[in-house]
Amino acid sequence: MSIFLVAFASKISAQADAPSSRSAVSPDGSSDRLRSFPQRFEEVVVTARRREEREQDVAVSLTSVSGDGLEMRQIVAADQLAAVVPNLQFDSAAPSSGSSSAGQIYIRGIGQSDFTPVTDPGVALYVDNVYVARSPGNVLDFLDIERVEVLRGPQGTLFGRNAIGGAIKVHSARPRLQESSAGLRLRVGNDNLQSLALKANLPLGDDAAAKLVLNHVTRDGYVRRDFDGVDTGDRDRWSLRGLLLWDISTELSAHLAVDHARIRENGAPTVSGGVNDRQAFAAIGNGLLDGCESVSINPTFDASPTGGPPTFPPPGLASGEGAGCLGPGSVAGPFRSEGSFPVFSDLDTGGAVLELDWMLSNALRLVSTTAHRSMSMLSSRDGDNSPANIFATLDDFDHEQFSQEFQFSYTSSDEGLSALLGAFYFEESGFNLVDLTLPLGAIQSGGFYDNSAHALFAHVTADVTDHLSLSFGARRSNDRKSYLPDQFVLGDASAGTPQDFFGPTWPLLPDTYLAPTGPLAAGTRIIDFARTTEDFGNTDYTADLSYHFTDTLMAYASVSSGYKSGGFDQRFVGPTPDGRPSSYDPETVDNREIGLKGNWPKLGLRVNLALFDADYDDLQIIVRESFNPLTVNAGSARIRGGELEARWLPALGWDLTLSAGHIDGAYRELSQAAQNSGVLLDNQLVNAPQWSMTVGAGYEFDLGTYGSVGLRLDWSWWDEQFNDAVNDPRVRQGAYDVLNASVALRSRDERWQLSLASRNLLDERYLVAGNSAFATAAAYVEQVYARPRETILTLQYQY
Repeated sequence: MSIFLVAFASKISAQADAPSSRSAVSPDGSSDRLRSFPQRFEEVVVTARRREEREQDVAVSLTSVSGDGLEMRQIVAADQLAAVVPNLQFDSAAPSSGSSSAGQIYIRGIGQSDFTPVTDPGVALYVDNVYVARSPGNVLDFLDIERVEVLRGPQGTLFGRNAIGGAIKVHSARPRLQESSAGLRLRVGNDNLQSLALKANLPLGDDAAAKLVLNHVTRDGYVRRDFDGVDTGDRDRWSLRGLLLWDISTELSAHLAVDHARIRENGAPTVSGGVNDRQAFAAIGNGLLDGCESVSINPTFDASPTGGPPTFPPPGLASGEGAGCLGPGSVAGPFRSEGSFPVFSDLDTGGAVLELDWMLSNALRLVSTTAHRSMSMLSSRDGDNSPANIFATLDDFDHEQFSQEFQFSYTSSDEGLSALLGAFYFEESGFNLVDLTLPLGAIQSGGFYDNSAHALFAHVTADVTDHLSLSFGARRSNDRKSYLPDQFVLGDASAGTPQDFFGPTWPLLPDTYLAPTGPLAAGTRIIDFARTTEDFGNTDYTADLSYHFTDTLMAYASVSSGYKSGGFDQRFVGPTPDGRPSSYDPETVDNREIGLKGNWPKLGLRVNLALFDADYDDLQIIVRESFNPLTVNAGSARIRGGELEARWLPALGWDLTLSAGHIDGAYRELSQAAQNSGVLLDNQLVNAPQWSMTVGAGYEFDLGTYGSVGLRLDWSWWDEQFNDAVNDPRVRQGAYDVLNASVALRSRDERWQLSLASRNLLDERYLVAGNSAFATAAAYVEQVYARPRETILTLQYQY
């Protein structure tokens, strides 16, 4: 297949007789504009290997989309990137977080679904070259973006920290020297969408400039709670970004970026996927419901051998979903919740980054990146989305991080040599304290964390001949994880937050939490209040060979590795044997990849193909012990597949795109703990649809003095996928497709633009996230469906 493609592409290249595109680089991303013509088909400069390169010369499977390209495809937030990036899954809401701002990111079937600070993400997110360590706050609104780069496969050498599945790099548009400009974007739409974005670029003399970007968006939710009329899935967000660029001298420049975002929302749009009335929490919850006559609470239950069962009938016998009772069929629908526990999500996040870029000579360059970020989140969730007391949480999350990176690079075009030597330091601290309310009582879970990491890395690329290049890289990473659990009994169910929302479950067990190990009095510690520290480390490598058959066609082969640090569990519902939290080891991946990249400007055609084969070892998955979710090293898997991306500008005004992804993932071996929790060897990996595809078509025609009109359709299709490792059918999403459409009117001078767009034009109903404890004592299932069809009118003005 690859040989055929090389021969075919070489023939096209000869027919095209194109000039050397390796020397025709355009860093402004103009190739992603809708009105691109074949003769203007240019390339975008990327920094996938920490230096500026033409995208088609990088021996990595990557997708780069400019700010104009994002806008053209209606990509206004990070969780929408999966529509244009093959083999990427980006869910906006980790259901157990209760927030629409704690995303779950997977690339090629590798990622992490847990949002807690003791579990690292499997895909690294970078904003202006700064690593964002925690998932709350990672669902970014895109505004004034220069470009987004998505690198697939392990990026362990140059990006290192938790880039085992890949990396997403978001680059803000920097200030422009000696240019005064301003812009406005106003968006209105269904569900009472109102959004206002402002930006301004101001020169500060000849050598400095500043930029300010402000965005505010509000929108009604789309899941209605019957209990209190609250709509979840709403938007209420403010964001502000300020940037300063200063060319201190011809050799030294400084770039400072400061940002802040404030979110005050009703929480993730979760609904119930049913409850298991044969399990303990649902049986007890039914007994507490006034309208359920099939089950009743045993008033003499005191957890003693002679106290009788907690309910009549006892757990294990179904209520039969009698009148007023909850069961597997207690599903109100994708856009309605019967939850009663209070829900909200408040999040504040922001930071600052200072980049110093010093050209020491024509060949030597030193870049220093210093950054600080912080995040705080308070979110409340009704896990079972029912009127019963089954499972509810209140999360208090606080995070701070500091990072420092130095990059020393050498580039000599005469020698055909590029080299990079770097050092990285990172530290983070904070807490995640969780009030957990159950029919068994209320406890405080979570604790305090204090982590640090440092790494040394190097990467060298040498042009062996005019056509052949070799690259080698290595990185040594060391992580220290420290965790201080603060977990104790609050009391009976009435002691949960807010207090007295639910009453005590059993009259004879006041101020008592019924742990799996037995009754515990209020104030009793579940885990010792003692710090535990572990060290982890790994050496990652990469090597690739690339060959330019012509100036327009390149093939490459690479091997690379990735590593994600180990950590601790933070959720415990009863004492552990040694009074300490359990831990898990790092996971690793070894990836082999071949690729083909072709770019024929005269034909307006670009085609990229990548095929990969990865060994994924000690993979970290969530299993449930009793009703308690724990992270374990489940075993190993093999993941094979590929990505195909093509773009063709066949005639004046036309823009056609195609992307496709394939993931063939299978477990090779599984631990006993994983199998006991229901993870089987023939299960599908989490968030890993076997096939996915996006086809887009745009056409722009000239209206003379009136400007131009652009039309665009984008159709995306995803294969069946599961949202948990157990492959519970209640959080399975079958194959589905989404159609987006837009029409845009631009003024002749391109200062004004008015567009009407529709996302999910055919109103497809599909699941984007899920969390199932159906087969455990917790008995609940959470589901998050995508917002129904959206219609949005946008007015933009640029001065």
